Amino acid sequence: MYKDLPGLAPASYLPGGDLADEVRAAPGWTAKTKTWLLFLSRVRIAPLYVLIVVVINVVLNHAVSAETRSDFVLANSTNVNNLEHHRIWTLVTSAFVLDERAGVGAVLPLLALLSVAEVLWGWRRLLLVFFLSNAVASCLVYGLLLIGVRGNWLGGAVTMANDVGTSYGSHAVGGALALTLPVRARRLLVPLAVIAVVVPLLNGASFTDIGHLLAVLLGFVAGWQMRRRPLAWCRLRPASRCPDRTVAYSFDDVTQARAALLTALRLHGHRQARLDDAVAACSDRAARIHVRETRDMAAIDGALAGGAGGVLLGTFIGIPLIGLFIGAVVVAAVARRHDAGLKDTTVERTMCALPAGRGALLLLADPAGEPALTRELARTGGTPVPEAAREQDAARPDRDATSPS
Repeated sequence: MYKDLPGLAPASYLPGGDLADEVRAAPGWTAKTKTWLLFLSRVRIAPLYVLIVVVINVVLNHAVSAETRSDFVLANSTNVNNLEHHRIWTLVTSAFVLDERAGVGAVLPLLALLSVAEVLWGWRRLLLVFFLSNAVASCLVYGLLLIGVRGNWLGGAVTMANDVGTSYGSHAVGGALALTLPVRARRLLVPLAVIAVVVPLLNGASFTDIGHLLAVLLGFVAGWQMRRRPLAWCRLRPASRCPDRTVAYSFDDVTQARAALLTALRLHGHRQARLDDAVAACSDRAARIHVRETRDMAAIDGALAGGAGGVLLGTFIGIPLIGLFIGAVVVAAVARRHDAGLKDTTVERTMCALPAGRGALLLLADPAGEPALTRELARTGGTPVPEAAREQDAARPDRDATSPS
């Protein structure tokens, strides 16, 4: 592996940049409004989910008895009793059930929040952030309650408490949105998101308040990962089933390589090019290679993913917090050794074919988008590197790949 690319911050890419670009380019408020409406017409999952929640809530409040409603809510709660008895489905179904009557004032903000997230991220990211965060936050709360009950710090009644609703998922989506918006909005929204979940803790915390705090923190992690590894959220097509090939562009310095990477990601967002991976690289005066990857996981990414998976598996066998630790350690170790997308050897071979000190951008891209990539990257100083040059054995004794710091 390599050192991080200097001068290219992990937060340089913002999901939803294609919308920002088109709104900015639209002349006049009428054109900007049409652009917003065009993007909003793509929203599908958010209104469907909210509609399902409303229908279930209406049926429970008006079509069944109070006893049936109470039994249904209890059966779908992510409480200690249900999770101890391996009712894992409650980690999903709890997000569709409301403990209280939901009026228009509660449903419309949820619809607006999820719709904005779907516009900026796409429906796959929305589903992953909402439901995975809801499940992980529920498992963490379960683990804390389990410790409290077994240590006699909490009463046994908490094991049968109702814990349903959309709040964990919506808090996570709100936290992720706050961290994926531009810096000016982020400076205001991130502190507000923290204050909104910390203040209730100061006034006598309940386990639900703790869950809200955990959900917001999970949302922050998700938003940070969207900006740090933007292509990791996209499905990687098998090489045997798609005509992808590696294309490389050479640049005078790292600043140009940084601009080129953002340009390539914008083209991917605008669907003018299909990228499976993108790696910006440069070499320093000591001929060491530095990279910024957009798909391959580093150890910290593996720890976060492994921790989420570990707490879910740990919940199934009654040790969620131990599962969190084991999953984080194991997947972090695997991530350090696993090489997804563009291979490290391909990056090193390309850099060895270039003069020391130059930057490069390597893309695993659909050939149909290569003309658009070449045209746009030329504006940032990019020169295509011939495949023949990259295939040559350019290994030099003065080139040294070092481990990440």
